[in-house]
Amino acid sequence: MDPASLAQVESLCDIFYTNQGSPEWANAQQQILMLQSSADHIPQCQYILDNSKNAYALLLAATALTKLITAHWNNFNAAQHIDIRNYILDYLARNGPNLQDFVSKSLIQLVCRLTKLGWFDDQQHREIAQEVVLFVP
Repeated sequence: MDPASLAQVESLCDIFYTNQGSPEWANAQQQILMLQSSADHIPQCQYILDNSKNAYALLLAATALTKLITAHWNNFNAAQHIDIRNYILDYLARNGPNLQDFVSKSLIQLVCRLTKLGWFDDQQHREIAQEVVLFVP
């Protein structure tokens, strides 16, 4: 994904989340839901998280990641599960206070899903309580 593609995704997200009655809505829905169609789109979701300031684009990326990780859980090994979880926890630590509540909630749901699915795979998933304590001032 490049900056031009990111700008297009942000525009589509604005249409999708704010103009549900508009004629462009169905087209926007179809295009942004493609992001949830394959695990190959995980890097694009991460690019959106890393580079967008648009709350709706961030929500789309978090939602798509949750659906993709859930649907393709067995395609990843335990180390990749931990890497994804640590990426999201780090993202929340860096950006959490500046995010819209609905984006934070979606990212927290992703961490919960990763923890639930990985609970028996790796001890690090069971240490989530110690890691989350670092978020509390």
